[in-house]
Amino acid sequence: MEDSTKEVDDEGILLCEHTSREKDWLELLQGKNELTLAPHPFCHDCGLVRNIGPDRPRKIGFFVDVLSELQRYLKEESQKGGKPKLIEAQKRLIVKDMQDEELFQDLYGTLASAQKEKFIEIVQKYRPDLKSYEIEYYLD
Repeated sequence: MEDSTKEVDDEGILLCEHTSREKDWLELLQGKNELTLAPHPFCHDCGLVRNIGPDRPRKIGFFVDVLSELQRYLKEESQKGGKPKLIEAQKRLIVKDMQDEELFQDLYGTLASAQKEKFIEIVQKYRPDLKSYEIEYYLD
């Protein structure tokens, strides 16, 4: 029988709170046939492996700050006669799209590189005139 206290999102998918213990052992496959164990946290409810590598995800506030830096750059460019400004309506739509993306909400097993790609995709959805490298400059 399903636990009725668990939260469900708009699409009817169970939301997980990701419970793990500090000294969990997750099986890892190294080499071709050798199976070893390494300490690695994972969720006991859904099985998602926690990202503890160097490619750690960032909270949505980081990307909102990057968006503000990009907005400042585009304002300067528009004053020089270059690219048009990033208007507040575009910024709000970008932030709303990020809030709707699981990559920016559930950081447990997310990679920063996946967030970066999605952020660039969302920004270019509203500003197709911006090149990937222009957006990436503010992400680093």
